[in-house]
Amino acid sequence: MSNLSLLTTQLILPLLFILWLWGRRHSSRTHWVLQVLATTSVVSFSLVVGAQAWTSIYIGSLWLILLIVAFLKSFFRLSENWKAFKLGEGWEEKIFTVTNILICIIFLPLNIYAFTGYFSVSESVDLGFPLRNGVYIVGHGGSNPLINYHNTNNRQRYALDISKINAYGTRAKGLYPKQLKSYAVYGDTVYSPCKGKIQKTVSNLADYTPPKRNKEHPAGNHVIIKCDEVRIFLAHLMQRSIVVDSGNVINQDVPIGRVGNSGNTSEPHLHIHAVQNEKGIPITFNGRFLVRNSLIWR
Repeated sequence: MSNLSLLTTQLILPLLFILWLWGRRHSSRTHWVLQVLATTSVVSFSLVVGAQAWTSIYIGSLWLILLIVAFLKSFFRLSENWKAFKLGEGWEEKIFTVTNILICIIFLPLNIYAFTGYFSVSESVDLGFPLRNGVYIVGHGGSNPLINYHNTNNRQRYALDISKINAYGTRAKGLYPKQLKSYAVYGDTVYSPCKGKIQKTVSNLADYTPPKRNKEHPAGNHVIIKCDEVRIFLAHLMQRSIVVDSGNVINQDVPIGRVGNSGNTSEPHLHIHAVQNEKGIPITFNGRFLVRNSLIWR
């Protein structure tokens, strides 16, 4: 997502539509219902599909509060009677109506599709959460590609990209800093999410400065753990931070490395996915299926 589209979908559009709902006097209740649907769909899209860790989780909460306030204010000044639906009397009214119809046509289906990614019909593997000491957020996660771009890859279709939230509600100091230490998750210890046997480790690849990537080694420094019949992949770890070796049998919650920025990655985060019979399977943490913008307190 480009910076412009990010700012548009998560800041500009939600604010404009909330202010529009707040300030407009509606000629009929049908027009009010239409605008409420349009505004709610825009705000919902920014919260569900948008990457809140980029603009602050607090802004997402603010949009919800302002939406409720604008809804109540506009509701209590409505006319008493319903009127037959029509585009409007003048050009301003017609533009208003057509705009809201188009917004509903675009954003309502996208929201419905996004919410289908909150569920999975496949059998999952339950793991312990592999990070500690902070508030973590899912950047990519869920069961459809609108909220999880991994979903188009058969082995990684339920993969998760996990970042950490700082005091400002963002994943980094700045919108897209080059300094690795500006990312809250960088250097955090990664713990084994299960009891199992280490199948593979790679630890000698350099950590790249954003936005540079190592496309020749997509996983970067990583660990593969065989937990019963499931293989767990933890990727993009810090160079020379891995403290386990192939063949080791380890318990859950044992430190295995640290979060880095190695491999084909745009910024520091922990990538985790599970594979069984060469197919990606859903992951739950203590029974919870995580999706984009899910928060985890540790």
